[in-house]
Amino acid sequence: MLGRRDPQRSFFGAIAQLGTETVEKMGFYGKLGLRLGELFRDEDFEGCYAERGRPSAPPSLLAGARLLQHYKGISDHEVVEHCRFDVRWKVALDLDLASIEAPFAKSTFQAFRARLTLHAAEGTAFEKSVRVAKDEGLLPRRLTVALDSSPVRGKGAIKDTFNLLSDAIAGVIRAVARSRDTTASAVSAEVGLERHIEGGSIKGSEVVDWDNEEHVRSFLGGLIEDCRKSIDLAVANGCASDQVDLLKKVIDQDVETDDEDDPRIKRGVAKGRMPSVTDPEMRHGHKSSGKAYNGHKAHVAVETDSGIITGLGMGAPGSADGERLQELVEQSQATTGSEVSEVLGDTAYSTRRATEQAEQCGVTLTTKMPGPAKGKLGPGAFSVSADGLSAVCPAGHPSARSVRQKQSRLHFWSPDCCQTCHLKPRCTRDGTPRRTLLVPPDFHDRRQRERLASSPEGRLLLRKRIAVEHAIGRIKNLGAGTARYFGQLKTLTQWLWSAAVVNLMIVWRHEAAAAA
Repeated sequence: MLGRRDPQRSFFGAIAQLGTETVEKMGFYGKLGLRLGELFRDEDFEGCYAERGRPSAPPSLLAGARLLQHYKGISDHEVVEHCRFDVRWKVALDLDLASIEAPFAKSTFQAFRARLTLHAAEGTAFEKSVRVAKDEGLLPRRLTVALDSSPVRGKGAIKDTFNLLSDAIAGVIRAVARSRDTTASAVSAEVGLERHIEGGSIKGSEVVDWDNEEHVRSFLGGLIEDCRKSIDLAVANGCASDQVDLLKKVIDQDVETDDEDDPRIKRGVAKGRMPSVTDPEMRHGHKSSGKAYNGHKAHVAVETDSGIITGLGMGAPGSADGERLQELVEQSQATTGSEVSEVLGDTAYSTRRATEQAEQCGVTLTTKMPGPAKGKLGPGAFSVSADGLSAVCPAGHPSARSVRQKQSRLHFWSPDCCQTCHLKPRCTRDGTPRRTLLVPPDFHDRRQRERLASSPEGRLLLRKRIAVEHAIGRIKNLGAGTARYFGQLKTLTQWLWSAAVVNLMIVWRHEAAAAA
């Protein structure tokens, strides 16, 4: 059942012993110690506990320890050790300075995290931090919010096709063993699959001439046969359906099995390929610089004037940023209680889907707009009538003809006209005899957005986007650039607690500046 802290500070507590003046000088730890009771109440977590039973460790104390864990980026074991021996932690949690007894066990701390996940309460600290910012007057009634995304490297082990297959087979065997209350070694011995349980890397435990294509195919064929054995084993025992689905997914994405006697590794990378069995939600991704990574993608919303993080989401690297606009706007409005009136974004939010979501939310969307290749003339250099039926190129030549293409209109210029035009090198691609121009229904709207983005007023407005880049940097400085846990949900949890720390740091820094 729910445990509770005494609302009155203990005489033996760190704050009473050191005094408020000293505690105020201890930065984040001191601020948290003085405000922990205001930030978290035990009643906030009441829905995560049973009505009867032995009282738990006070959840407000555990929540404070979780904030400190993400502030320092340390393990669960280190959290308990800091609570025992670190004076700063004793101040932050108002523990007895003279005691080295742990206020809670590591298992209790881990169970608290599991309770919050099971009851969808992991966002409590983040929502509290936003509320504190609003109470401090940092958030206006009408918000301008900047959006951006950032790669997050996953925790799962990245392996090639051979080891992925072996790990997935081992997962099926272990699931069958659990259902039969026996060991994985015993189950694997029944069907001759010991090499997937007893060894480490399947490639390291087998002697294969990797330069001989025939040997590699033979090795792969043996793995596929082992896959069939493990699937038949699971079916016979009526269990391990999730693990079987995972194994089938690895086979489908990486192996061509049309010829049962001659399976082959697929060429190229399948769309949405899963690179890790230990974290099946991880995917291949690319940073804006073009560098590849494996993991997830975080989506962040930040109020531009204060830098307070107002919304967070987690998705696959291949997901479009513009698809998350409505979700982040609605989350920002829910956490702040204020109306989002304007959204700022980079070119990833200039898509038609993002524009549609902005219209549905009733917000003004201002973004950077994609431009033509360097030295080339883009659609903005053409003069197009309001109805889109006529178009004139930058050299002053009208299109020779146009055709309807679904809801758009495609204009063509005469090859003879383009061949003699002095702007041809800038207007057409190499080897293309003439210029064409597609005029979609939103052609003029996009040109207007381009003009705004390139105007002095637009550039000044878009400079406010720097707030979201700074916020992401602060979160990653707390170690959130690499996932501590498996899966998108738990990785989102890590970002939510880190964002709560960032928000509180901003609020308390503002308090200190106002008091100076």
